Amino acid sequence: MKAVFFSDAHLLDNEPERAEALKTFMREVTADAEVVVILGDLFEFYHGHEGHIYPCYREIADLLRDMARTRSVYLVEGNHEFDMGDFFESHTGVRCVKNLSLELDGQRVFLSHGDEVHGLPLRRILKSRFIYGLMNLLGPERTWRIAMQCRRFLSKKEKPHSEKILVRFRGYGKRKLREGYDAVVFAHSHMADMESYDVNGRKKVYMNTGGLIASSTYGVYITGKGFTLTTYDRRV
Repeated sequence: MKAVFFSDAHLLDNEPERAEALKTFMREVTADAEVVVILGDLFEFYHGHEGHIYPCYREIADLLRDMARTRSVYLVEGNHEFDMGDFFESHTGVRCVKNLSLELDGQRVFLSHGDEVHGLPLRRILKSRFIYGLMNLLGPERTWRIAMQCRRFLSKKEKPHSEKILVRFRGYGKRKLREGYDAVVFAHSHMADMESYDVNGRKKVYMNTGGLIASSTYGVYITGKGFTLTTYDRRV
């Protein structure tokens, strides 16, 4: 079997080159995959308003729907996705989750965007029922306008390399491996990384997919070959 993991495209309405690169990747690289996991921040902002697909994301939503007809597709919500909701899931066939545990060829794999590594108070506030309720009350158009005003202060699509953050992610990954997982896959940091560890006599894998657009990297699992971190030529 083949599984593909990618993250952090940060799609916006005024960056068509970014969207074209993503669509090309989704059509070409995932074509023969049985499992596709999007590890968050696919969108620069998305809130799951019932019955609403943001117009600038319509093509991506339709492409996701086409993919989900022939394989298992998951969207693990990142810090830029807010309560995707039942409508997006039913419209696309993509399973929207906060984190994910999969079994690949008998191996237990934990997958998460990774923003919980920081445990920031702001994350707990923004992902609260109060904020979700406020977004529902304001509606998609006003929520979008507010989000675009706030993103200049809160969003970092391009993140500098930080050894401190790299070590923090590895430490969190090791903790999950000690819990019994055979592999963990994160994103969020935009720093592609992969390490193998011996845990109680078993070889286990930690991976961070980096960012599909920022670092042109993604992860793959193939039966008989295991996990690999791969670079994508995103020319369009």
